[in-house]
Amino acid sequence: MLIGEACHRKIAPRHQDTLLSSASVISILIVSFNTAPELVACLESLARCAAALPHEIIVVDNGSSDGSVEAVQQRFPAVQQRFPAVQVIANQENLGFSKANNQALPLARGEYVLFLNPDSEMQPGTLERMLAELAGFPERAAVGPRVRKQHEFISPNCARRLPTLWTELSNLLWLDRIFPRSRIMAWKYYAPWAGTTDRDVECLLGAAELGRLRYLSGATVLHHYSVSARKLPYGLTKRLGLQATYQYFIKHRGQAYARAYVAAVAFVGIVAYPLGFVRLLGGSLRKARRRWDEARVFVAWAWQSKAVTYTLPRL
Repeated sequence: MLIGEACHRKIAPRHQDTLLSSASVISILIVSFNTAPELVACLESLARCAAALPHEIIVVDNGSSDGSVEAVQQRFPAVQQRFPAVQVIANQENLGFSKANNQALPLARGEYVLFLNPDSEMQPGTLERMLAELAGFPERAAVGPRVRKQHEFISPNCARRLPTLWTELSNLLWLDRIFPRSRIMAWKYYAPWAGTTDRDVECLLGAAELGRLRYLSGATVLHHYSVSARKLPYGLTKRLGLQATYQYFIKHRGQAYARAYVAAVAFVGIVAYPLGFVRLLGGSLRKARRRWDEARVFVAWAWQSKAVTYTLPRL
């Protein structure tokens, strides 16, 4: 996701002398956690695709134990002529994705800021297309590319609506995946729209309620999803997602709406138990276990206090 100058300054204002001395058109912020190979591949894709643009790269490492910081420092001299600057901030603990991005944002000197996952690879022409869209339409707060996995056209989460009880219930019950073209079941993803055209959206991957947001079909980023998340204890990522949605509803919809969401999660968790047996009768123990594990996470989260603090491990 790429945000413009006005939105950047609103989020993280800086002194005027820093603005005047800025030599970068775009600041690229990357938060890494145990993704050394993917991080190096991400930086090399930027060396190929961002060489023509004045830019800076700020990498915040969240206490990785796989040598991510060392990998960047060792790889950087080999591509020094192509990278104008790579600044590495090494945290001693895992602060989480959002907090680490907020740590890097005040350091950004560019007119535009790009938030990029370390397991992403920039594609040719993507940065130029996003910059042109923001420069040509100042009223846009941010633009987002068509994020995709290796063998798909679009990952639906890169352009979606803001959460409601119905969008989240459909998602928890997998209705939006079973009926991806249904206007009702896949309302969250603007169905039957399939991501083939540009459009204004309510939520980009990593951005919501910043102002006017624009999805760009012709700008693409390859994303190797959940490389860091797969290394976390099972269910932690799901619980964090449930908690984030609950906090969103508390803030924007009120206590009653948020409690209804908790009830919906509990309902889905209870329903998931018999669905696991259906999977088992269908001959798939792996899918049955997945449903049961998911059910335990949903019911446990719905039952526990919502004032809980989650501690991210250092693996």
